[in-house]
Amino acid sequence: MRCKKLSEVKDAIITFLKNDPTHSYSAKSLEHELKLNINSIRSELRRLHDKGLIHRESHGFYRIKMDSETLYNLENPPTLLHGIMVSMDSVSQKLQNDIDTISANLHNYGFKQGTGRNRLRWTKAFYYERDAERLITITVHKKGRIDVYLNCSNHPVNYHEFRDVLKFCEGQIFYLGPFSNQRVVSFGEAKDFRHVKMSGCNELGLRVFMNHWFRIYNKERLGVTRMEQHIKCDVPVSVLLDLFERMFLPVGNGHRDNSEGMFR
Repeated sequence: MRCKKLSEVKDAIITFLKNDPTHSYSAKSLEHELKLNINSIRSELRRLHDKGLIHRESHGFYRIKMDSETLYNLENPPTLLHGIMVSMDSVSQKLQNDIDTISANLHNYGFKQGTGRNRLRWTKAFYYERDAERLITITVHKKGRIDVYLNCSNHPVNYHEFRDVLKFCEGQIFYLGPFSNQRVVSFGEAKDFRHVKMSGCNELGLRVFMNHWFRIYNKERLGVTRMEQHIKCDVPVSVLLDLFERMFLPVGNGHRDNSEGMFR
Protein backbone atom coordinates (compact mmCIF):
# COMPACT_ATOMS: atom_id res chain seq x y z
CA MET A 1 0.00 0.00 0.00
CA ARG A 2 2.86 2.33 0.88
CA CYS A 3 4.54 1.76 -2.49
CA LYS A 4 1.31 2.49 -4.29
CA LYS A 5 0.94 5.77 -2.44
CA LEU A 6 4.54 6.76 -3.18
CA SER A 7 4.01 5.85 -6.83
CA GLU A 8 0.95 8.12 -6.95
CA VAL A 9 2.99 10.96 -5.46
CA LYS A 10 5.77 10.37 -8.00
CA ASP A 11 3.35 10.33 -10.95
CA ALA A 12 1.61 13.47 -9.71
CA ILE A 13 4.91 15.36 -9.38
CA ILE A 14 6.21 14.25 -12.79
CA THR A 15 2.93 15.13 -14.54
CA PHE A 16 2.73 18.54 -12.88
CA LEU A 17 6.35 19.49 -13.66
CA LYS A 18 6.04 18.29 -17.27
CA ASN A 19 3.02 20.53 -17.75
CA ASP A 20 5.12 23.56 -16.75
CA PRO A 21 8.68 22.70 -17.85
CA THR A 22 10.12 26.22 -17.84
CA HIS A 23 9.41 26.92 -14.16
CA SER A 24 10.76 25.48 -10.92
CA TYR A 25 8.82 24.65 -7.75
CA SER A 26 9.64 24.06 -4.11
CA ALA A 27 8.19 21.21 -2.04
CA LYS A 28 5.93 23.75 -0.33
CA SER A 29 4.61 24.98 -3.68
CA LEU A 30 3.95 21.42 -4.85
CA GLU A 31 2.12 20.67 -1.60
CA HIS A 32 -0.16 23.63 -2.29
CA GLU A 33 -0.74 22.66 -5.94
CA LEU A 34 -1.10 18.88 -5.55
CA LYS A 35 -2.76 18.71 -2.10
CA LEU A 36 -0.41 15.90 -1.05
CA ASN A 37 1.62 15.28 2.11
CA ILE A 38 4.71 17.47 2.07
CA ASN A 39 6.96 14.77 3.59
CA SER A 40 6.00 12.37 0.80
CA ILE A 41 6.66 15.10 -1.75
CA ARG A 42 10.12 15.81 -0.30
CA SER A 43 11.00 12.09 -0.33
CA GLU A 44 9.91 11.69 -3.93
CA LEU A 45 11.74 14.86 -5.02
CA ARG A 46 14.97 13.43 -3.59
CA ARG A 47 14.39 10.09 -5.35
CA LEU A 48 13.53 11.71 -8.67
CA HIS A 49 16.63 13.91 -8.42
CA ASP A 50 18.86 10.92 -7.60
CA LYS A 51 17.44 9.11 -10.65
CA GLY A 52 18.22 12.11 -12.85
CA LEU A 53 14.58 12.76 -13.79
CA ILE A 54 14.40 16.26 -12.32
CA HIS A 55 16.87 19.08 -11.77
CA ARG A 56 17.46 20.67 -8.36
CA GLU A 57 18.06 24.41 -8.38
CA SER A 58 19.15 26.66 -5.52
CA HIS A 59 17.13 26.89 -2.31
CA GLY A 60 15.19 23.65 -2.88
CA PHE A 61 13.47 24.46 -6.17
CA TYR A 62 12.96 21.63 -8.69
CA ARG A 63 12.06 21.49 -12.38
CA ILE A 64 11.64 18.70 -14.89
CA LYS A 65 14.53 17.66 -17.11
CA MET A 66 13.66 17.95 -20.76
CA ASP A 67 13.14 14.90 -22.92
CA SER A 68 13.19 15.22 -26.71
CA GLU A 69 9.39 15.44 -26.98
CA THR A 70 9.09 18.19 -24.36
CA LEU A 71 11.95 20.13 -25.91
CA TYR A 72 10.46 19.81 -29.39
CA ASN A 73 7.13 21.26 -28.26
CA LEU A 74 8.58 23.94 -26.02
CA GLU A 75 8.19 27.57 -27.11
CA ASN A 76 10.67 30.32 -26.37
CA PRO A 77 11.35 30.81 -22.66
CA PRO A 78 9.24 33.54 -21.08
CA THR A 79 10.52 37.08 -20.71
CA LEU A 80 11.32 37.82 -17.06
CA LEU A 81 12.34 41.02 -15.28
CA HIS A 82 14.91 41.85 -12.61
CA GLY A 83 16.87 44.85 -11.36
CA ILE A 84 13.79 47.07 -11.47
CA MET A 85 13.94 50.64 -10.14
CA VAL A 86 10.67 52.53 -9.64
CA SER A 87 10.73 56.20 -8.63
CA MET A 88 7.91 58.47 -7.53
CA ASP A 89 7.35 61.81 -5.84
CA SER A 90 5.41 62.22 -2.64
CA VAL A 91 3.03 65.16 -2.59
CA SER A 92 3.08 65.15 1.20
CA GLN A 93 4.04 68.66 2.33
CA LYS A 94 5.88 67.30 5.37
CA LEU A 95 8.06 65.05 3.25
CA GLN A 96 8.68 67.74 0.62
CA ASN A 97 9.61 70.45 3.11
CA ASP A 98 12.13 68.58 5.21
CA ILE A 99 12.73 64.87 5.66
CA ASP A 100 14.01 65.53 9.19
CA THR A 101 10.49 66.45 10.31
CA ILE A 102 9.34 62.84 9.82
CA SER A 103 12.58 61.06 10.70
CA ALA A 104 11.12 59.56 13.87
CA ASN A 105 8.19 58.19 11.89
CA LEU A 106 10.50 56.62 9.31
CA HIS A 107 12.56 55.06 12.07
CA ASN A 108 9.43 53.50 13.56
CA TYR A 109 8.67 51.90 10.20
CA GLY A 110 12.10 50.26 10.01
CA PHE A 111 14.02 52.83 7.94
CA LYS A 112 17.66 53.62 8.71
CA GLN A 113 19.26 56.99 8.15
CA GLY A 114 22.33 57.22 5.95
CA THR A 115 25.62 58.72 7.04
CA GLY A 116 27.89 61.41 5.58
CA ARG A 117 26.70 62.55 2.18
CA ASN A 118 23.77 60.16 2.47
CA ARG A 119 22.52 61.67 5.71
CA LEU A 120 19.34 62.91 4.02
CA ARG A 121 18.46 59.45 2.73
CA TRP A 122 16.49 56.85 4.62
CA THR A 123 16.56 53.22 3.48
CA LYS A 124 14.73 50.03 4.29
CA ALA A 125 15.60 46.61 2.81
CA PHE A 126 13.62 43.39 3.15
CA TYR A 127 12.93 40.15 1.28
CA TYR A 128 9.72 39.78 -0.68
CA GLU A 129 7.67 37.00 0.92
CA ARG A 130 10.82 35.70 2.68
CA ASP A 131 12.45 34.86 -0.65
CA ALA A 132 16.16 35.47 -0.11
CA GLU A 133 16.62 35.91 -3.87
CA ARG A 134 14.16 38.82 -4.09
CA LEU A 135 15.41 41.82 -2.14
CA ILE A 136 13.43 45.06 -2.08
CA THR A 137 15.15 48.30 -1.08
CA ILE A 138 13.11 51.46 -0.48
CA THR A 139 14.99 54.77 -0.33
CA VAL A 140 13.38 58.03 0.79
CA HIS A 141 15.24 61.16 -0.39
CA LYS A 142 15.02 64.74 0.77
CA LYS A 143 12.29 66.78 -0.94
CA GLY A 144 10.03 63.77 -1.29
CA ARG A 145 11.48 61.43 -3.94
CA ILE A 146 11.06 57.74 -3.20
CA ASP A 147 12.91 54.91 -4.99
CA VAL A 148 11.82 51.27 -4.88
CA TYR A 149 14.41 48.77 -6.17
CA LEU A 150 13.80 45.05 -6.73
CA ASN A 151 17.01 42.99 -6.90
CA CYS A 152 16.12 39.49 -8.11
CA SER A 153 18.64 38.37 -10.73
CA ASN A 154 18.70 34.81 -9.31
CA HIS A 155 14.89 34.60 -9.17
CA PRO A 156 13.49 37.05 -11.77
CA VAL A 157 9.79 37.84 -11.84
CA ASN A 158 7.15 37.11 -14.45
CA TYR A 159 4.31 39.51 -15.22
CA HIS A 160 2.00 38.33 -12.43
CA GLU A 161 4.79 38.39 -9.83
CA PHE A 162 5.98 41.82 -10.93
CA ARG A 163 2.47 43.21 -10.57
CA ASP A 164 2.11 41.61 -7.12
CA VAL A 165 5.47 43.00 -5.95
CA LEU A 166 4.41 46.51 -6.91
CA LYS A 167 1.13 46.17 -5.04
CA PHE A 168 3.01 44.83 -2.02
CA CYS A 169 5.37 47.84 -2.08
CA GLU A 170 2.37 50.13 -2.21
CA GLY A 171 1.32 48.76 1.17
CA GLN A 172 4.81 49.32 2.57
CA ILE A 173 4.91 53.08 1.84
CA PHE A 174 1.27 54.18 1.76
CA TYR A 175 1.87 56.46 4.78
CA LEU A 176 4.36 58.53 2.73
CA GLY A 177 1.79 59.36 0.04
CA PRO A 178 -0.13 60.38 -1.89
CA PHE A 179 2.25 60.02 -4.85
CA SER A 180 2.74 61.49 -8.30
CA ASN A 181 4.99 60.90 -11.32
CA GLN A 182 5.32 57.15 -10.69
CA ARG A 183 7.79 55.84 -13.23
CA VAL A 184 10.22 53.03 -14.03
CA VAL A 185 13.76 54.39 -14.43
CA SER A 186 15.66 51.14 -15.06
CA PHE A 187 15.05 47.42 -15.45
CA GLY A 188 16.64 44.23 -16.70
CA GLU A 189 14.93 41.86 -19.12
CA ALA A 190 15.99 38.21 -19.27
CA LYS A 191 15.30 34.94 -21.04
CA ASP A 192 16.78 31.81 -19.42
CA PHE A 193 17.58 28.93 -21.78
CA ARG A 194 18.00 25.74 -19.79
CA HIS A 195 19.05 23.48 -22.65
CA VAL A 196 21.56 25.63 -24.50
CA LYS A 197 25.08 25.77 -23.12
CA MET A 198 27.57 28.36 -24.35
CA SER A 199 30.97 26.95 -25.20
CA GLY A 200 34.24 28.54 -26.21
CA CYS A 201 33.59 31.72 -24.20
CA ASN A 202 31.96 32.74 -20.95
CA GLU A 203 30.10 35.80 -22.12
CA LEU A 204 29.16 37.88 -25.14
CA GLY A 205 28.33 41.51 -24.44
CA LEU A 206 27.33 44.59 -26.36
CA ARG A 207 26.92 48.12 -25.04
CA VAL A 208 24.40 49.75 -27.36
CA PHE A 209 24.88 53.14 -25.73
CA MET A 210 25.80 54.49 -22.32
CA ASN A 211 22.72 53.27 -20.42
CA HIS A 212 21.66 50.25 -22.46
CA TRP A 213 23.64 47.03 -22.69
CA PHE A 214 23.02 43.47 -23.83
CA ARG A 215 24.78 40.21 -23.03
CA ILE A 216 24.53 36.42 -23.24
CA TYR A 217 26.29 34.32 -20.61
CA ASN A 218 26.17 31.07 -18.67
CA LYS A 219 24.53 31.72 -15.30
CA GLU A 220 26.10 28.79 -13.51
CA ARG A 221 24.21 29.23 -10.25
CA LEU A 222 20.89 28.56 -12.02
CA GLY A 223 22.26 26.19 -14.63
CA VAL A 224 20.96 28.31 -17.52
CA THR A 225 22.20 30.35 -20.45
CA ARG A 226 20.81 33.83 -19.94
CA MET A 227 20.13 36.41 -22.62
CA GLU A 228 19.51 39.76 -20.99
CA GLN A 229 19.48 43.48 -21.56
CA HIS A 230 19.51 46.32 -19.05
CA ILE A 231 17.74 49.53 -19.92
CA LYS A 232 17.74 53.00 -18.39
CA CYS A 233 14.46 54.72 -19.07
CA ASP A 234 11.82 57.04 -17.67
CA VAL A 235 8.36 55.67 -18.42
CA PRO A 236 5.14 55.54 -16.37
CA VAL A 237 4.73 52.33 -14.38
CA SER A 238 1.39 51.67 -16.08
CA VAL A 239 3.09 51.74 -19.51
CA LEU A 240 5.71 49.16 -18.52
CA LEU A 241 3.03 46.96 -16.94
CA ASP A 242 1.04 47.02 -20.16
CA LEU A 243 4.11 46.25 -22.28
CA PHE A 244 5.25 43.44 -19.99
CA GLU A 245 1.75 41.96 -19.92
CA ARG A 246 1.77 41.74 -23.72
CA MET A 247 5.21 40.11 -23.71
CA PHE A 248 4.34 37.56 -21.04
CA LEU A 249 0.69 36.64 -21.67
CA PRO A 250 -0.54 34.93 -24.84
CA VAL A 251 -2.07 37.16 -27.50
CA GLY A 252 -5.85 37.37 -27.21
CA ASN A 253 -5.97 35.70 -23.80
CA GLY A 254 -8.86 37.89 -22.71
CA HIS A 255 -7.64 37.99 -19.12
CA ARG A 256 -6.29 41.51 -18.75
CA ASP A 257 -6.33 42.77 -15.19
CA ASN A 258 -7.97 46.16 -14.78
CA SER A 259 -7.41 46.40 -11.04
CA GLU A 260 -6.61 49.84 -9.71
CA GLY A 261 -3.75 50.74 -7.42
CA MET A 262 -0.90 53.15 -6.86
CA PHE A 263 1.17 51.50 -9.59
CA ARG A 264 -1.68 50.97 -12.08
